[in-house]
Formats: sequence, C-alpha cells, structure tokens
Amino acid sequence: MRSRRYPSWLWRYAGVAAFALVASTELNAQALQVGTLRIESIPSSAKVELIGGIAGSTPLTVSERDIYPNTYPDARADLYGTVTLHHPGCEPLRHRVTLSDLKQDLHLRLDCVASATQAGAPPDAAAKPATAQVPPTSPESIPQRRLRQLQVLQELLDEGLISPVEEQRVRRRILQLDLKAANQ
Repeated sequence: MRSRRYPSWLWRYAGVAAFALVASTELNAQALQVGTLRIESIPSSAKVELIGGIAGSTPLTVSERDIYPNTYPDARADLYGTVTLHHPGCEPLRHRVTLSDLKQDLHLRLDCVASATQAGAPPDAAAKPATAQVPPTSPESIPQRRLRQLQVLQELLDEGLISPVEEQRVRRRILQLDLKAANQ
C-alpha cells in the first residue's frame, strides 16, 4: 500500500489553521466568562438593590449577570445596570456600573447628612421615621420606553460592556417589538 504524500505548503497552512482555531476558541471562552463585582460602602452594611431585588448587604460580591441580566421585569427596567445602596439614616445612592467598575472593586460613600439632622431635631421629631416624598410618576409610553432602552443599549456599547454585534441584535429586537406594537 502506497502512502499518499501531501505538499509541504499544505501542512504549513493546516498548522496555521489549527493554531487559529485553538486561539479563537480560547478567546471566545474568555469572552463568555461572566465576571464578578465586589461592592463596598461607607458606612458598611448598606442594603444592595439590583434589578432582581435586594441582593444582600455590603461588603458583597455579585455576578455581572446580576447587574446586567438577560431578562428582567419591565417594572424594574430603570434599575438595569445600576447598583442602589440603602442604609438607615442615609440618602439612597444609585450608581450606574461601568466597564471600569467591573474591572475593579466598587467603593461607594453614602450621604448620611440626614442622620446628623435628626440628631439635632427635637425628640418627638426623631421618633417619627423620615419619609421621602416621591413625586408621582406617570406611566411610560411605549415610544418613551423604547427610546430609553435604546439609550441604555448605546451606553452599554460605549462602555464596552457589549460588542457591536450584540448591540445590533438587541437593537433589532427592540425595534421589532416597536413595529409589532404599532401594527396592533
């Protein structure tokens, strides 16, 4: 039986192709890895609220997917990509998570001036819990919601949190939902 010989140039190209395949597989695996974010606050023990609800108290480590989930309730869409800290006697603090935040720990300082004001207040005023007046919000129209979704999508692309391919895919899906709503 005769062995078939292949030209040497074919072996070189096969080697380069095999190397490129292995390298691209490793890059794709790295791109699919979900990172974590450590959240610390001053004062500590602040409640951490994400789009999925209360995640725990600081110091806390959360997954990138907890901050940027693939699916989430429409009513909580304004919390997408944000971390909100709550601590008694402090103003709530909302922070939009950026790519640089994901690369390093997140250290946030809450404004606790409200507690100092209560300390100097008369005793009967301190007994009543401070309630923040939240202005009533009107329901968001579908075009307003789509515009806000597209703005958040652009922010994610600008921060490097999603690729241009992902941005185009999600943009198409948002606009298709808009067309479906208009046709109904």
